[in-house]
Parts: sequence; C-alpha cells; structure tokens
Amino acid sequence: MVGGNNGEIHDVPWASIFDPAANVRALTAVQAEGFRAASELVDRFVRMVATRPDGGAATVRQASPLSDEQRADLLGATDVEPLIRSWWAMAGQFLMGGAPQTPSPAAAMSPTLDFTGAGATGRLAFETEAGDSATAEVWLHNSADGDLGRIRLRCSELMAHDGSVIEAAACRIHPKAIPVPGRSSRGVGITVKVTRKVKPGLYRGTVLVEGRSDLWLPVALTVRPAS
Repeated sequence: MVGGNNGEIHDVPWASIFDPAANVRALTAVQAEGFRAASELVDRFVRMVATRPDGGAATVRQASPLSDEQRADLLGATDVEPLIRSWWAMAGQFLMGGAPQTPSPAAAMSPTLDFTGAGATGRLAFETEAGDSATAEVWLHNSADGDLGRIRLRCSELMAHDGSVIEAAACRIHPKAIPVPGRSSRGVGITVKVTRKVKPGLYRGTVLVEGRSDLWLPVALTVRPAS
C-alpha cells in the first residue's frame, strides 16, 4: 500500500464500528447499566410507597414473576419494558396514595330523622333569592317492624343575626302527614317562600317532629339579594 502500510482493516482506528460482535457487547453493556439504574429507582419507589405521606400504611399489590421470555430480549439482555410498566404502576399508586381523600358528592349525608334510633343526622341547608322559594328534603327512617302511623313535621320561624325574621307560616311541608310503616323510608319536602321584603342574610331555625321532642334538625336558609 502507499507509504508502506500493508496492515489490515482491523488496524484502522474506526474499524470497531463495523464489528458486529463489538456492537453487541456495547449494546448489552448499555442495557445492563440502564437496568441497574432503573432497578435502583424502582427500589426507591418501593420504599416510598411502603408508607404513605399521610402516615397510613399503603397496600402494594404484588406483581407476578416475569417469564423467561419477558426477562430476555434477542441480545440476551434483560427486557426493560416490563420494568418500565411496573415502575409507572408503582409511581401512580404512590401519587394516588398521597392525594387527599375527598368524599364524592354521592357520599354526602342527607338530612335524616331516624325513628328507630331516635337520632337526627345532617341539617337542612338551602338558599334562594328574595322573592323566590327554597326547597329541601328530609328523610324519615323506620328500620323497626312496627308501623309509626302518620308523621307530621313542624318548622319554626327563621331568624337572622340582626333580628330579621321569616315567619313559620312561610314554610310549607309536603305532604303534611306521611305514613311511615315498618322497615321503610319516606322523603318529606320543605319549601320556604321568601318575599321580596326579606333582607338578604343567613336565617336559622329548627324542624321538629310532632309528638317527638327528641327528634329535630337545624335549618340554615341563605337569602341572596333579588336579581
């Protein structure tokens, strides 16, 4: 050759890029290093998921062992795709576990009167504009076998902090008397008619059960200015 160099192609510095065996070794080394780094990251998330940020114990679903086909790719290196899927699953579980738990709207407690346990739950909270009406609903529960007969509710006058009053006569209960047989629940509607003369504000009062002094519910009616 020119210059007296009769060496082979292997003597050329960049000849290794054309060597398939060298390329396979380099790719395997890169995959192995990536697997090691990903394993450390997964281990870190496992330790974080073990205890939720709010102090509660987190439940981690055990993943099934990977098959030999999943563990090895065509080059003999560990397949990282199942590892990535597991990493995302644990990351999502960690983030969801640390998110504040808020009750759904369906889980909101309706105002109820329990005649079996002689207890009341919730309150009537509704709002309207001056010159309009506001309606809410109360549930009557009877889990016993005995028939309670016809139940009547009464609503007191509603008073604001400045002494403004909505008279009890403005409250309409429908039906006025409702039969409550054994093992049943019944809904009762309560409508308050607010005249235009009523001042805006928060008015409070009480819903009572006729003949049952131990059962009552607080009422909070917000009146907005007329639009």
